[in-house]
Amino acid sequence: MPIAPRDYLILFALADGPLHGHGLLKSLESAVGGVPFDPANLYRSLRKLERATLVAEARTASNDPAGAPRRTYQLTRLGRTALAAEAARLARLTDAARHKKLLPVR
Repeated sequence: MPIAPRDYLILFALADGPLHGHGLLKSLESAVGGVPFDPANLYRSLRKLERATLVAEARTASNDPAGAPRRTYQLTRLGRTALAAEAARLARLTDAARHKKLLPVR
């Protein structure tokens, strides 16, 4: 089943390992060419991905002197499988676009 573009970008950003919210925002903004990513939408999407068991939250120690734990998010096994399936689907679409001469052939 196709994954929404925003959700795909979140899963893609987590493919290299767990990230906290701010790190995730920076990674997403970099992936989309510096376009700001709304934090409210990020956390809404993360909750949805958690309910779908594609992402899991892990509380980690904070560097903050107050000692508040940081929320860190990571891919689940199912999340990694879904991400790989979506990447393969997008690769097939890219190949089809090349076949239709919408993209240069490599």
